[in-house]
This record gives sequence, C-alpha cells and structure tokens, in this order.
Amino acid sequence: MSALIFSGKICPYCNCNTSLVRGDLIYPKHAIENPTAPFLSKYYYQCVQNTDHYVGTYSDNKTSLGRLADGELRLWKQKGHSIFDPLWKEKYYFASQKIAYHWLSEKMEKPLSETHFGMFTIEECRKAIELCKEHIHKKD
Repeated sequence: MSALIFSGKICPYCNCNTSLVRGDLIYPKHAIENPTAPFLSKYYYQCVQNTDHYVGTYSDNKTSLGRLADGELRLWKQKGHSIFDPLWKEKYYFASQKIAYHWLSEKMEKPLSETHFGMFTIEECRKAIELCKEHIHKKD
C-alpha cells in the first residue's frame, strides 16, 4: 500500500487529497456540548471529498496514526485494539507492546512497520482479532 495512504495524505476510499484539520471540525457536535474535550484540539487528516473519512495524529499533530477510515473501519479498529491491547498491557500474554506487535506481525505475515490497527483494512482487523482470540484460547 502506498506510503501516502499510510501517512494520511491520500484517502484510500476516494483516492484524493486530505486536509489537516482540528478535531472540532471532525466532531462539531462535541465542540458545542463539551468545547474543552482534549480530542477537539488534536489534529486529524480528513478526506477533502468525504468528511467521514479521517484519521487522528500522534501528539505532534502531524504524524498520522495510520490510514483514513470510514465509520465501519473505525469500529473494527476499536474492536481490534480492545482485544489486542490487553494482551500486552496485562503482561499475561506478552511482556511488552513491542513483543506483542512482533508476534502479530509474524502471524499476519506483514512487515512490522505495517502491523498496526491504524493501518489495517477491515479484513486485516478481522484476521488480527481471530489470531488474538486463538492465542488467548491456547494460553488459557
């Protein structure tokens, strides 16, 4: 996949450019209801053609957290993190986040640099979730 897609510069759905915008433009309803919410001052890459396609940035407000996602993909990314993150945070399955991502990279047969839920498609999220579930059942 293109580095421009992983960097948030190109929308993988529309194949068009993105803009770097503040969170209050992504979440206008929250901006009215809770204008001091921290995610409103963060920056996001947003598709110039479809505003539902966006991705957040790291604390530098420039580096993308991965590829742009629509609502369905954002839900799959959340599901993935909800099963994967406890595997390394609780230290029962993996001693560190780094070790967990190395394991996932190997199981997904993807380069480590592309092994992150922020970069996954829906199909890759599903596969990663199944791998995590299998790992949990093997360990228990």
